[in-house]
Amino acid sequence: MNLFSAGIDVGGTKTQLCLTDEQGNILEEYKLETQLSRDPGRFFDWLFAELEQSCIRNGGTLSSLKGIGIGFPGVMNERTGTLTSAPALNWPAIDIRPLIAARYSGSIVLDNDVNMAALGEHAAGAAAGSGHFIMITVGTGVGSALFLDGRLYRGARFAAGEIGYLIVKPGEYTAAADPEYSEFGPFEMEASGTGIGAKAEDYVHSSKRPSLIRELAQGGPVRAEHVFAAAEREDEAALQLLDQAYEHMAAVVKNIAVTLDLELIILGGGVVEKNQGYIDEVTRRVSRYTPQQSLAIRQAELGNRAGAIGAAAAVRSRLTSGL
Repeated sequence: MNLFSAGIDVGGTKTQLCLTDEQGNILEEYKLETQLSRDPGRFFDWLFAELEQSCIRNGGTLSSLKGIGIGFPGVMNERTGTLTSAPALNWPAIDIRPLIAARYSGSIVLDNDVNMAALGEHAAGAAAGSGHFIMITVGTGVGSALFLDGRLYRGARFAAGEIGYLIVKPGEYTAAADPEYSEFGPFEMEASGTGIGAKAEDYVHSSKRPSLIRELAQGGPVRAEHVFAAAEREDEAALQLLDQAYEHMAAVVKNIAVTLDLELIILGGGVVEKNQGYIDEVTRRVSRYTPQQSLAIRQAELGNRAGAIGAAAAVRSRLTSGL
């Protein structure tokens, strides 16, 4: 039996698990539907039952594991164990340590899901060998994780990297003030899948011109995927909408890289992964700001696996360092 650590990436719809040995080799990994409950205790009953079955399949038990890392879609204060700002889970602010301790007695590492994904890319993906990078995920929203001087930077309140709330148009009323998008920040409403879709929806309803975006939506809600598909067919409105999104992303990438003296930007998330050419577009626009830059921009390599792999890596690092 060579079980050592488990990594878990909890999402609002999907949860990814992986088991590793002491050297970090993956023994098993899989994805399943998240069984959410308004009662966090019931959720953790389900989660640890699933994890124990995985351990049994690999010749051990839950107690065989030296440690478990878990990434959550919210602000995770590891010092207090409090998880906040996690609308995907529909929980109030809660100390989850007692809930975990009632089900498992080994070492636990808790963090934000994007932080865990950055650790995964650093351990076995696009950021391997880099000590100064930011990972930006572009999907329903925009999130990021900062890896500085060889370690994660979490900030004074464990909320570093919330770049979705960056002000991109000072003094201007943005869609973030709309109750429908109250969870989203100004930058998210410019560059995320939600923001691109919302802007396209506004265009479709306000323009009398024929629209390929409208045609692709087929009378349903307009989403970012419709905009990208229309842009591939050289639709003028779609190209203009994406031009704005790319410009905002390029400006934010450049500003963050200059501020922190970064060597690498990792871009991931559903919007990036599903649209060929996203990396090239952002790279080209960033290069206009600094023609002779030494900043590398790469696509994340591990996809949805990154968070669980990073969570397991965080456990191994904690245990081998003796902390």
